[in-house]
Order: sequence, then C-alpha cells, then structure tokens
Amino acid sequence: MNKARFSWSFLHPRYWLTWLMLIFWALLAQLPFRWQMKLGRGFGRLLLKVAKRRRHIAERNLSLCYPELTEAERLDLLKKNFESSGIAFFETAIAWFKPYRFLENRFEIIGREHWQGLENDGLLIIGMHFLTMEMANAHLNRHYSYHMMYRPHRNKVYDYVQMKCRERHNADTEVIPREDLRKTIKYLKNKHWVWYAPDQDYGRKLSEFVPWFGINCATVKATPKIVGISGAKVAFLAYYRKPDDSGYELVLHPVMENFPTDNPHEDLKRLNDQIESCVRRCPEQYMWLHRRFKTRPEGESSVY
Repeated sequence: MNKARFSWSFLHPRYWLTWLMLIFWALLAQLPFRWQMKLGRGFGRLLLKVAKRRRHIAERNLSLCYPELTEAERLDLLKKNFESSGIAFFETAIAWFKPYRFLENRFEIIGREHWQGLENDGLLIIGMHFLTMEMANAHLNRHYSYHMMYRPHRNKVYDYVQMKCRERHNADTEVIPREDLRKTIKYLKNKHWVWYAPDQDYGRKLSEFVPWFGINCATVKATPKIVGISGAKVAFLAYYRKPDDSGYELVLHPVMENFPTDNPHEDLKRLNDQIESCVRRCPEQYMWLHRRFKTRPEGESSVY
C-alpha cells in the first residue's frame, strides 16, 4: 500500500510559506464549531466580492442549470453558495486537523441497510464535489474501509499533507491519484472499496458529451469501464450540511442494478441523472465554482 510519506525535501525554504499557511489553517480548525460556521459565512461573503472570476463562473453555471429561476432567486442561490464555500474552507481544516472526538456526534448516516452484506464485494462509491466532501469522508471512513481517488496537487508539501490527512481516519485507507486507474481496478477486483467522484470536466480526450441539467457536458467515460473490468458493484454517496449547522447528513444509496449495460452512453446518462438529482436537493452546497462546462462539443463556443 502506497501511503503518504514524508520527505526531507519538504523542509526546503521554498515550502516554508506553505508550512506556515498549513499551521495557521490547523490552528483555525481548533476554534469552536459554531464560530467556524459563522466565520465561514463571513469569509464566503468576502469571496463573493473579491473573487470576481470565480463569481462569474458560478453565476454562469447557475444561469445554465437553473434557467427557471428569476434573476433575484439565482442571486440568492449564488450568495448562499459562496457562504457555503467559505464554510468549506473551515470544514476542510476541521476534517484534516481537528481530533475526531469533536466530530463524531455531528453526523447522521442514512441508508446503512443498503450497504450491509457488501463487505466481501468490490464497491465503487460514487461521490460528488459537494462542499461538505471532506467532512463526509472524515466520518464515513471511520465506519467503512475504503480508498479515495484524488487529484494530486502541484505543491509537494500540500499534496503530502492532504494525503496524510485523508488517510488519518482509517489505517487501511490509501489515496489514489485519479490517473491511476490500474490500481483502482486492482483494488476493486480484490474486493476493496474505492471512493470516486466523476462529476468534473477532465477534458475532451477522457470524456463523452452527455446531458446534465439539460446541457451536453463532458462526462468522464471511464466509470462504466472500471465497473465492467473489475466486476465491482456501484453505489452513490451523498452528503449535506444540515440547515441549522448542527451537523451533517450522509446518505448511502442502494447498489445500482444492471450497471454497466452494453450502452455506455446510457450508463453515463444514468450517472449524470443521479448526480443531478442529488445536487438539486441542496444546490447551494455544490461546487459551482468549477468550470463544469469548460469543454464544449465541436463548433460550440465557450460558455464562460
């Protein structure tokens, strides 16, 4: 198992600022939970004013996905989304750096019965880029052993810390670079569980255009192939912050039946439909700051 490993090169002066920022982030994580929720909302409101490029991306995504809303309704959703993004800054710190004993009573797991009896099966857990993602995995990984696919960071120190912090909640967990499909398939064949989020734009080469919120978007085409080759089962995992900021709700969905089929396009559409359904439940908590529609079909201009 390839766990996160410290290197003495991480102490090079070029990384000192990164270490200072991480130490400050870890200190913020020790603040009372309610304070962090309030500070997060304030930070999000500040981002709404100063992060103009990200605001434009989020505004465009919401206008494309929610054309039925009035301009005032979309503006309200945008504000709530930025507040949620600010909270996510603190939640990530909590998930990475705060002792788990302060977290364990803040979670409600719904649908445990759907995953009972799967201990001896390979399981591909379909996650999504909700802003509560780090908090959800910090808790769920205490109850279930699974590996996590992730996008490596160019900063070696930050990458090491995020790997180490994501692995800390379960000794059997390994984070796997998203490009390493061979290892993912190997683990699934060996009856391991792997968390995987296929809801971002990875470019034309790795994608197929499939509707999402009624818009053709570049959808990672590897998911049905991974399941088909490995023989693993597939189940969705959704996670939401409770409206009163008291904690989090983790929803374990049933295993998908008849997946994959001999029609990959329909398989991908089925995945996108399920992701859309989860997003529509709490759209303010989804990562709209990502350019989900960056890659366009031939002949279409950029939507951003």
